[in-house]
Amino acid sequence: METPRGLWALLLLLLASNGAKSTSVPRKEEPRNPCKSLLNKPDPSDLYYLNDTAQCFAECRQEGSSDSCAPGNLERHWLHYESYLVENSLETVDRPFVKSLVQNISIDTSEDLLFSLKPSQIPRQVMKVEDKPSDRVWLPKSFFESLPGDRPMVRLAITVLDIGSGNIFKGPSLLQEEDGSVLNNQVVGLSVGQVPVTGLSDPLEITFSHQHHPSNMTLTCVFWDVTKGPTGDWASRGCSTQLGAEQTVCRCDHLTFFALLLRPILDRASVELLTRISQAGCGVSMIFLVFAIILYMALRPAPLSEWCCPTHPSPNAGLRHCPQPQQAEHHLTAGCIAGPCELGLERKAEVSPAPKGGAWHLRLSLQRFKSEDAPKIHVSLSSSLFLLNLTFLVSVGSGSQGSSATCWARGAVFHYCLLCTFTWMSLEAFHLYLLSIRVFNTYFSHYFLKLSLAGWGLPALVVIGTGSANSYGLYAIRDQENRTSLELCWFQKESALYATVHGYFFITFLFGAVVLTLVAWKIFTLTSATAGKERGQNWKAVLTVLGLSSLVGMTWGLAILTPLGLSTIYIFAFFNSLQGVFIFCWFTILYFPSWSSTSSSSGTTAHLDQARSVSHE
Repeated sequence: METPRGLWALLLLLLASNGAKSTSVPRKEEPRNPCKSLLNKPDPSDLYYLNDTAQCFAECRQEGSSDSCAPGNLERHWLHYESYLVENSLETVDRPFVKSLVQNISIDTSEDLLFSLKPSQIPRQVMKVEDKPSDRVWLPKSFFESLPGDRPMVRLAITVLDIGSGNIFKGPSLLQEEDGSVLNNQVVGLSVGQVPVTGLSDPLEITFSHQHHPSNMTLTCVFWDVTKGPTGDWASRGCSTQLGAEQTVCRCDHLTFFALLLRPILDRASVELLTRISQAGCGVSMIFLVFAIILYMALRPAPLSEWCCPTHPSPNAGLRHCPQPQQAEHHLTAGCIAGPCELGLERKAEVSPAPKGGAWHLRLSLQRFKSEDAPKIHVSLSSSLFLLNLTFLVSVGSGSQGSSATCWARGAVFHYCLLCTFTWMSLEAFHLYLLSIRVFNTYFSHYFLKLSLAGWGLPALVVIGTGSANSYGLYAIRDQENRTSLELCWFQKESALYATVHGYFFITFLFGAVVLTLVAWKIFTLTSATAGKERGQNWKAVLTVLGLSSLVGMTWGLAILTPLGLSTIYIFAFFNSLQGVFIFCWFTILYFPSWSSTSSSSGTTAHLDQARSVSHE
């Protein structure tokens, strides 16, 4: 009886233990991370490893990949991948995200080699009789002769890798730039195994084809530098970039992975800094422009009858009287224009000395302002520039806020103020041309009225025509991946922008530059003729030309240099936003010349436009 009773107890014990196991909660196994299990050295013979590589690469190629993605492991994997291909007997690799070719080449080859790099095909050698493919790599014959060792043959591996839009081969530099990317997500690798190849005398050439990239982006040839950062980063050392409209050629003196980076010309920090510089400069210019307008209307020169002009640049030349104001109103005679009077005026000896502080009298008379054309032209330019600065500050501050109709109106007003500024700068140049170049037959009835119709009316016609074509609206600047980097109420049709802004500016700027060049040549010619009479004429002439350049808008010409780099953009933003300050400084020199000179030479630096400030009305 003991034995059956013991067996029964044992059976109960087993049942209790099984029941306890069945009621216990099973432990969940953590999901396996294929990216973290990757080895540095690839092992394509291991099917399990190949599945891990494909799964990890597919996950990391997606934009916004999860934290389980380990791009550093994948980057190290692909750096060893080509060496593995060279050292083993593989000839081609054809997978959705990687295409590779391994080819034996004699180091005694007598011709350069060309290979096709189409992303959808395995790389292949291109014969001489074939057309050059748009994406290609060119290897000079000297490349193989320069390889170390006495091997008669060398195995060359060429890989085209599609890295996707994820974090693979982005590096710290691109990850910090919101708008930077690898062009077409394409990386090209070249390798001859474990042998390092650097300092080639004849660089290899890799040609990348692309569409016309946005004007606010730049292309740079780079290579993957494993010495930068924990896993590497892109660098351009040893590579040069030859930009083209639809192709870019990269020339590099070493072998590794190469790519073409598409980066914004201005990163976010630079855009913010340039915006602050422009806003500060425009604000300061507005203040000085208000002062200039008030002083232009308050401070007037003495009557023309109190001034006379040298008739000849020689030191022994006498003085003769200028025409009376009544005569000057009907004709710009050569008596006051031709000769050294283009540099300024000299007071007649019989006139009593001017009060201390300058040779010009304070005139708080608006009637005097109405009777002269030159100051009214200056005031019109200052007013248009003030309005342009104001609309710029409003546009930058409001961005794309408001309804579509409001955005349309803001774009039209901004466009109108910009064209008015361009027009009045060209009218300043036209007035300068009449004063110093043409001289004779310069009488026009209702002169300033006609200038006003052109200065304010012509831009209005252009804006009306542009608005009738529904060209204003939200203007978005996008990068290569169609991400918006800036929105502004401006133009929604680029053809209208090029025609009515770029073309309009080019015509007005070219006219102003030609007139300023002629006036500068004449000023320096007269300066050299009077150099023996007065000292310091050269720097006075330079100041005169600089002052006149602010009136005809030469600072806007710096926009032509902005494609050269970021430094020229900073220079353009600084100097152009301060145009109002420069105009005020010109006004100060114009009306208060005694700070820099004395006696009869006080007016020789900056009175070109005052020599004939007479009415044509």
